[in-house]
Amino acid sequence: MFKKILIPMDGSEFAQDALEQGFDLARLSGGEVTILYAIENPYELVPSYATQPPEHLEQQMNEHKAQARQVLNRISAEAESKGIRTRTVIVEQHPVPAILEAAKEHDLVVMATHGRKGIDRVLMGSVTDKVLHNCSTPVLVVRGTPM
Repeated sequence: MFKKILIPMDGSEFAQDALEQGFDLARLSGGEVTILYAIENPYELVPSYATQPPEHLEQQMNEHKAQARQVLNRISAEAESKGIRTRTVIVEQHPVPAILEAAKEHDLVVMATHGRKGIDRVLMGSVTDKVLHNCSTPVLVVRGTPM
């Protein structure tokens, strides 16, 4: 059974369903859950000719980290109330490589998909799709339902 379960989190409503599935599997297997929150560095997202000063980008990154900590604290409290061992990790990296790297130390990855189709999927891309096609660890994909 799955003893080490990785659940990537982005704080979206869609990710909540994957979280619940991951918690259920951990409860059944007596496993541990790692919640991974990947934050892209704004310095990498903004071209060097951007008009925003570096201090502004640093402030944005600090705000993203604070939001991530808030989400992870809520999830940790929820897991604790259900008797599930959980650890949380925040990384400054694009989500796909962050998830693929973390997955190497886990038995299962549980993640949500938005279920985009057509041009939305082409334009937005899919972290889940990229992980699914490049991960050597089994991946359980849960179609998210907005709350």
